[in-house]
Amino acid sequence: MAVFRILEAKARPGSIDRLADLLLRQNESVVTSAQGALFAQALRSGDQVLAVSSWRSAEDMQRYLDQEVTREFYRALPELLMGTPSVRTYEVIGSGDGGSGWTGAGEGARR
Repeated sequence: MAVFRILEAKARPGSIDRLADLLLRQNESVVTSAQGALFAQALRSGDQVLAVSSWRSAEDMQRYLDQEVTREFYRALPELLMGTPSVRTYEVIGSGDGGSGWTGAGEGARR
């Protein structure tokens, strides 16, 4: 079953640009090439960040988390963050093939 992993965090004063760069590098160099990775996006609002990734299965996501490069990423976070990030994992409800969601832009794009 497909899963989404969502990381939410607040940057320490003066560190948002370094944090954003770290998130982008992780997505571009590690997540995009990981087996079972379907989607990854990093978002920013002021000093808050949100990193979302989607995985074909919980096992694929766990393989990504077990990599040393991913452990290094998580070890680099504390010096850039205020407190501990919130990390949650959600299972996709339904078939997981997008049939119960929507796609496209604008009105009339819903399925």
